[in-house]
Amino acid sequence: MIIKKMGTITKRCDAPLLKNVREAFEGALSASAWVLSGDEKRIMKKLVAKNWSAAIGFINDVSEIAEKMNHHPDIHLCNYRQVELILTTHASSGLTQIDLDMAQSIDKIQVEFSPKWLREEKAIAEQKNDVYEDEIEFDKEHFVKGLNGDFSIGDTTEILSTFRGVSDTGGGGKFEDPETRDIAAAKNEIIHALCSHAGLGPGQIVADIGAGTGLLTQALSEAVTSSGKIIATDVSPVFLTALRDRLDRLNITNVTLLPATDKDPGIDDTITLDLALLIDVYHHFLFPRTILRKLRSRLSRTAALVVIDFHRDPKRVKSQGEDWVLRHIRADQATFTKEILSVGFTQVAELQLPCLPENYFLIFKKRPLPTIGDSTPGANWI
Repeated sequence: MIIKKMGTITKRCDAPLLKNVREAFEGALSASAWVLSGDEKRIMKKLVAKNWSAAIGFINDVSEIAEKMNHHPDIHLCNYRQVELILTTHASSGLTQIDLDMAQSIDKIQVEFSPKWLREEKAIAEQKNDVYEDEIEFDKEHFVKGLNGDFSIGDTTEILSTFRGVSDTGGGGKFEDPETRDIAAAKNEIIHALCSHAGLGPGQIVADIGAGTGLLTQALSEAVTSSGKIIATDVSPVFLTALRDRLDRLNITNVTLLPATDKDPGIDDTITLDLALLIDVYHHFLFPRTILRKLRSRLSRTAALVVIDFHRDPKRVKSQGEDWVLRHIRADQATFTKEILSVGFTQVAELQLPCLPENYFLIFKKRPLPTIGDSTPGANWI
């Protein structure tokens, strides 16, 4: 197989430099294997093909894209099947939208990868198969309707009565009874902690993932004021419908409701979040890393991810029996933290709130994307 002749580099004087390079890069390519250079002027991708023919075939496909787009990357082939691509807009002396567009086009090329390398490069494998992970294991005898079925399967009135309470404004149900749930009793303290430690405040765009019956929705709405926005998502259409009615009665207009799924937090890719909240919801994730990766791509560079969840310790969760704690909470704090760190977050704080004896309160930030030359394991897919 012969490498097709590469065209000469054509100056693209009409291509403006990206204004917010890292945010634009993360928004377009955070789930891929492209890496941003330290000076934010180049992006690079490395891969190992199965053999020489596969490597040359990939290079030829890149060549066709380059000719069509009139934009040409630097391509290096070594050890007969290792390919390195570098994209930059030379005429603009940095990265432009053209580079991101070409990177996305290159990512669509079907490549016959080295099986060993593919196993090691999780991001490329996930992108190729469009599947991030298998469903996590949970106690199917305890969750007869599935991990989240209790919130959607059955009579609407019964579901709302069980989780919200008899009153249509909430109170008394499993989610909103301050006598049996720490979160319900500590609403004010939680909001204060979010304002003090996680950046909650006027003008912020905040996601309440798994908002449920809307326990914190009104307080969050007031905290961001009319200049901000709350995006409340949930997998349960019953909860979303009831929450919509509740917001209308309270005349709350800065809350947007969006449906979520087991693999999608429900945040539109046009939205950039200042804060994301997972309050007593993480243990319900069937595909936690899938959700987290998508959620991470929606966060601004300085945004915080807050996780409040139950300790998997019957001695600490006294409002529930030992059987409930061990069968309902699939893993402990250390396991959940490891999952979150594995997809590009770093923990910045753990708050100790006396009003939350049954729950831990963790704050994460996005870990900076690696630069070219970073040899950290997994660095090229975070």
